[in-house]
Amino acid sequence: MREASRLAVIGVGGVLGALSRAGVSQIFGQDRLELGDQSANFPWATLAINLSGAFLIGIAAVALITDNSSYRKPFLVTGVLGGFTTFSALALEAVDLFDQGLWVTALVYLIVTVGAGLLAVNIGVRATRRIVRT
Repeated sequence: MREASRLAVIGVGGVLGALSRAGVSQIFGQDRLELGDQSANFPWATLAINLSGAFLIGIAAVALITDNSSYRKPFLVTGVLGGFTTFSALALEAVDLFDQGLWVTALVYLIVTVGAGLLAVNIGVRATRRIVRT
């Protein structure tokens, strides 16, 4: 498959994945979660999307392992599921590392990815709040 065709297939899949994510988010919405004497909106939609995406990418990885088609895997894994969630890719990569017996690498990868992700969000939120206030 030519690179331009491959990118087009990924793009179409990405659009479908992103639209699916938006649809699931609208269906689930945000519910209140009581935590002691505080309550907060709990991201049920994001949780459902990330967990189902991880489940689906696990299925796709196994189902497509012997697929010689040049478009199915880029369309489904990179496009649809990549557009639906990026957590599924993280989960698949961690499972691959665990399956290879690289426990320390897998744990470091998970800790660094989650920690750095939280840190990046925190920095972005704080920086944006400062810019908006000034």
